[in-house]
Amino acid sequence: MTDQTPGAMTAARPMAQSGNGEVAVFVDFENIRYSTINSFGREPDPITWRDKALKYGLMAVARAYADFDQHPPQARNRLDVAGFEAQHYPAKRTNDSQGREKIVSRSDLNFAIDIINTALARPDIGTFLLFTGDKDFIRVVTTLRNRLGKRVVICGVPGSVSPDLVAAAGEEDALVMAQSPDVDIAVIQAIDAYVKQLHAGFVPTQSHMSRTLWRFVDRGLLPSEHIEAKIMEFLRKGILTKRQTINGQNQELVTTELNPDHPLVIQALPEYGGEYTGETGVDDDEFEFDDEFDDDDIELEDEGEFDDAGEETEDERAGLPEHQTQTSYS
Repeated sequence: MTDQTPGAMTAARPMAQSGNGEVAVFVDFENIRYSTINSFGREPDPITWRDKALKYGLMAVARAYADFDQHPPQARNRLDVAGFEAQHYPAKRTNDSQGREKIVSRSDLNFAIDIINTALARPDIGTFLLFTGDKDFIRVVTTLRNRLGKRVVICGVPGSVSPDLVAAAGEEDALVMAQSPDVDIAVIQAIDAYVKQLHAGFVPTQSHMSRTLWRFVDRGLLPSEHIEAKIMEFLRKGILTKRQTINGQNQELVTTELNPDHPLVIQALPEYGGEYTGETGVDDDEFEFDDEFDDDDIELEDEGEFDDAGEETEDERAGLPEHQTQTSYS
């Protein structure tokens, strides 16, 4: 006897519809492209999207939405090769009362409308793969799943996907790109070369590094438009660190420099040996690490011991007589 409980009927309907082996794939191209660049420092590969979709069935519908005038021309070609239709919707540009330009995307609205229209016009398609992480599409997801009985899978870049969107869909199949250690090592070596060629008095800053590093990186490994994203990735991972310093013009700056203790930096530049030794074109006391600086130095300073410069000790600050202070530290 067949189980006729409401729960059993609801669970069976999406599975029955998805048994025909066809899926609909919709890509929020701008969301996925920028998230991929920010997380992995590379352009997304639509071929991997196709391969992911084919695990669920044949792609009866495959579309990607964006204002493609804002993206590299080769992006549409890669979509064509992977079998995705590029849906071009130019962004609307207006000026506010102060004359500032405002850009409003038109692709998101068409993305949502086409998903629902496809679900209504193609009842034979039981599975929808949505390549996005934008929580604005929660109502689209709940409509597909709860009212139309579709299986919905969210395919987004980790770290840029709304947890509520995934909860609404009930399924997630993340877009993950394998990082290439060889590329990272090459970029680390390029950063080292960039630092070594700086003129005396100049220190490496994030903005200058982002603008200049392309001269030292093989474009075949990392296109110049991805360098800024790679630097941000290195900062997140601790490959690059920041600290305040003074440049040759006595200006306070925040340097961006390689972390000599990071395993990838040690692998890429064995001469570091856990300590920055590169020639930077900057005075030693402005940029290079102090050979004798370690955590103990911080602890001694906190405890009030005086250094060679004659800073007052904790006892002196407490008002103890000078002879007691000298006896304590002798």
